[in-house]
Amino acid sequence: MRITTRSRLSTVVWAGIALMSLIVALWGVDSAIAARAEHRISHDVRNNAHLDQNPSVYLGGFPYVGALLSGKVPGLGVSVSDVEVNDFGLLTTTAQVTDIELNRSQLFSGDVEGTHAQLLTRTVGFDAVAVGKQLDILDLDLSNPYDVSPAGTNSSEVQLRGTPDGFSKPVTVIATMRLEGPTFKLTPTTVVDRGESDLDDPAIFRAFTWTLNTKTLPINAQASYVYLAGGSIRFEAQERNVTLRLEDLAPVRSASNKVVVD
Repeated sequence: MRITTRSRLSTVVWAGIALMSLIVALWGVDSAIAARAEHRISHDVRNNAHLDQNPSVYLGGFPYVGALLSGKVPGLGVSVSDVEVNDFGLLTTTAQVTDIELNRSQLFSGDVEGTHAQLLTRTVGFDAVAVGKQLDILDLDLSNPYDVSPAGTNSSEVQLRGTPDGFSKPVTVIATMRLEGPTFKLTPTTVVDRGESDLDDPAIFRAFTWTLNTKTLPINAQASYVYLAGGSIRFEAQERNVTLRLEDLAPVRSASNKVVVD
């Protein structure tokens, strides 16, 4: 009886090991297929947009080849960091595609040109240096006025600290971020620290006021949302039921503002 029990236990253990080995092998194959498709998308976007770097690409969903049954990949993300844009400086752009329809050939090859997707979200981020360029404040710092943790929530307000032209010491203000049609308005509302300035609040507010036509941003549309996240002011535009083009996955050139390519 003791031998039989041990034999059964041994069989279960080896069956478990075999199952785990199979799962690991399948995961490896699935990851390799997804990585190949991601590489193709990155290569195509770079060549199409004449970028000097490979975009970061992520295809969501596990198992990736499960899309053979559903016909859809739940998510595709393409991110390009430090893109030089005329008048704005170095920006970070992201394209996020939701529920992209791929056939078998497209799933394995990564050819997404002409495919259909439920939602396309483009985002462009201005870090403190890029915003400082707009305000002519070289030492500008951006932060969430109410949540200073690294993983802080998105905010419609921003705390700005820097030394505007003509000021001797840094000044800190809190400002609201609003969209009025295509126009973005950064409007200071509170002086937190006036440094050594003897100027009144309106004079300080003027140094931190920024107005922008969001149609000039490399997102191919006027912004639908604006918020502070991760120390950057981010502008977001969305389109639903789209037929994807490679141009949708990279910084989009507009007539009034072109992406600079080295």
